[in-house]
Amino acid sequence: MKKYLYFLGLLAVILTWSCQRDEFIIEPDQGSPVLKSIKIADGKYTGNYSGGEWVISLPDNWNDQSPRYLVLYAHGMVDPYPYEPIQLPHDSVNGKPVEQLLNEMGLGYAATSYTENGLVVLDAIENIKDLVDVVNWFFTTYPTYSPPDYLYLGGPSEGGLVTVLTIEKYPKLFDGAMSICGPIGNFYRQLQYNGDFHVLFNYFFGADLATLGKSVGNPADGVPVSVMEDWKIGDLQDVIKSILEANPSKVTQLLNCANVTADMNDPEAMNTVVLECLRFNVMLTNDVKNRLQGVPFNNKYRWYSGSDNDWKLNREVQRVCTKDYYTARKNVKKYETSGEIAIPLVTLHTTGDHIVPFWHQPAYRLKIFLNGNSLLYTGIPVINYGHCTIDESDLIAGLAILMIKSGAIDLFGLDPSLFPDEKSLENFKKIMGDNAVDFYVK
Repeated sequence: MKKYLYFLGLLAVILTWSCQRDEFIIEPDQGSPVLKSIKIADGKYTGNYSGGEWVISLPDNWNDQSPRYLVLYAHGMVDPYPYEPIQLPHDSVNGKPVEQLLNEMGLGYAATSYTENGLVVLDAIENIKDLVDVVNWFFTTYPTYSPPDYLYLGGPSEGGLVTVLTIEKYPKLFDGAMSICGPIGNFYRQLQYNGDFHVLFNYFFGADLATLGKSVGNPADGVPVSVMEDWKIGDLQDVIKSILEANPSKVTQLLNCANVTADMNDPEAMNTVVLECLRFNVMLTNDVKNRLQGVPFNNKYRWYSGSDNDWKLNREVQRVCTKDYYTARKNVKKYETSGEIAIPLVTLHTTGDHIVPFWHQPAYRLKIFLNGNSLLYTGIPVINYGHCTIDESDLIAGLAILMIKSGAIDLFGLDPSLFPDEKSLENFKKIMGDNAVDFYVK
């Protein structure tokens, strides 16, 4: 059982994206799943389809596993092309690729690049569906490999939203899913959160940047290409960091007014939170505007509070309500989840998430409740700061619940050596108890 316990936890890790590229061959037959692939190593094959790349990697003892699990990975947000290439995700844990870790535990791994970067949620749903077709084709084409018994989908951040929307749209493709810190509760509200941070940052620090010949654009007019390039090479980030360090009071006011959760006793962590939130404003404002055919942000009548002078703030902060707002608002609905699921779903979300706020989890839980699907859903709050900063014990608990609810195992056998310390083990026991799941200690 130990070899199964970590695999969805690995899906939560949001680190830097990297990719290994090989030659890919595909011979589609007018949309049919007739593909050609390149063998990279025993059990590892790669190819491409409809503009996207895929990889399937199986462990040496794949056929000996019982049951066999194949994990499909939905990756998170990548900066738009050409600032980041369209590529296969290659997340790592302590320098070791997730693919390698999964294979070492006897689990299969399958992943796809999305056909585009940025706010690619709608395309990514279809890319994941295509990946399922590739998986089915693979095990038919290579009968020496036994097919998986269970197919799971999981992903962090934007990949968490892709995961939920995929199983809502295509409920028969998977046996279970895990969404980690995804904007699944209310996507429109997420866009307002991002826009509020943008205009409030400009209010507090725009003049300081302007004196240095710098800017971060704004939600209405977008972000100049030169600013995005300056951000990617790091010069703009270095300038902003210096300004933040020189104005700690303004940093506190910004986080308060924007309702951003951060460790307010740690100035360095607060500055990091500002930069990480600002990344979405700088690198994705134009992409969001283009995909939604308008500016989805509207703060015309919003009252901000938490500054040293709220009356001054609300008089001078940029107000945004563009003519194309209603078009964008309509298009946002395509990114909203419904709460209508037919397979087990586990969500993990850090309570101190500054990128995708924790309120998404209870908001989605309400949708689940209203659709009468509470028995299929488990939402696990993780008490921690940061985006997708999930503890090992939280992930193991989420995986155990998912496996039990999907029928993969009837009783969870716990190996205490899996946990680094007694505190981690006790946290696991608490989560299991809170969700009324029986388990035994080996």
